[in-house]
Amino acid sequence: MDWTEVGKLEDLPEGKGRQVVVDLEKVLLVRSGDMVFALEDTCTHQGAPLHAGAVRTTSPASVTCALHGSMFSLEDGRVLRGPATEPLLRYESRVTDGVVELRPAD
Repeated sequence: MDWTEVGKLEDLPEGKGRQVVVDLEKVLLVRSGDMVFALEDTCTHQGAPLHAGAVRTTSPASVTCALHGSMFSLEDGRVLRGPATEPLLRYESRVTDGVVELRPAD
């Protein structure tokens, strides 16, 4: 699959969620140093936007849904705490010449 450019690394705030749209899908980006986590931006419990939730980039790196408190791993999208039971879709990310690129993970 081809990589999609979604913006400059320098424009992503450290440790905060930001939403981008890739092929009509809402994607959550979280920067931690030179690394970017990328997951679907919709909570699998009741569809709330995750970029509005609390982010933690220390172990375990996670995002918490602001609506009902479901917590997901930023590394692989798995549920760390319910009420959600389904994991998030994950995207591969890379930084090329300061530009963040994404593609769906296999």
